[in-house]
Amino acid sequence: MLFTAELIDFKIVYSVLKAVNLSEYAILRPMEEGLKLTLEEIKCTETSVYFPCNMFSTYEIYSTEDITFKISLKVFTECLNIFGDEGNPSLKLIYEDIGGPLCLKMKHLEENIIVDCDIKTFSTEDFQSISLAHECNLNKMVVNANIFQEILYRLDNSADEVNLGLSPDPPYFTLIATGRAGESFVTISKHSEEVSVYQCQKSAQAQYLFSYLRQLLKVMNYASKISISMGETGLLGIQIVISSEEKQMYVEYYVTSLVTE
Repeated sequence: MLFTAELIDFKIVYSVLKAVNLSEYAILRPMEEGLKLTLEEIKCTETSVYFPCNMFSTYEIYSTEDITFKISLKVFTECLNIFGDEGNPSLKLIYEDIGGPLCLKMKHLEENIIVDCDIKTFSTEDFQSISLAHECNLNKMVVNANIFQEILYRLDNSADEVNLGLSPDPPYFTLIATGRAGESFVTISKHSEEVSVYQCQKSAQAQYLFSYLRQLLKVMNYASKISISMGETGLLGIQIVISSEEKQMYVEYYVTSLVTE
């Protein structure tokens, strides 16, 4: 036995994984602080979902070695949705041996129905677990999720690129989308009641493919806070905080820039 974890109600877990289902495969890494799921690398982006250990009713790691394995994200989410929207099913994850399957034991509490699923796992020899958080250490803003989601909807949906800027001077945070109809832009002041943290060492602007940011709109439906950070190279980090029954899970999203100023 290498890893086991139990979750009483996993509907929010299914919803978030369904929203970030941008890749065929995902890397699972049980750690002492929680379970990390990273989408297999997509060009110019990296997406990870963190499930802190306090989200689980039980969470045990029985190995001192690093545990990582790859699974089909589509199969995983389909298994989690076996009971659909009915009841509040419980989930138990079991990973017994390296190369063995990830076992899912799901129980419908009201109907007392139990479903077992074994998901094939794959080696992660080519996978390198590198945190990009340290590269986004130049500027940071924490804002309420609903306002950032509204901003993305306001911008010209036909735009291919979006320019994001953080500055110690007004207007502080800017987003400019360039599309066929011209430019559309929005700003947020660091003094806005929607902003809880604003740390800006120096002005920085970078350009990104707008499609990469729009990918996050589905996840934002479940978010309470969003942290936006930028590094010297223009690497953009977006951490989405999702609260469920006084517990929090996180989605971290990194995207490389097209142009940096």
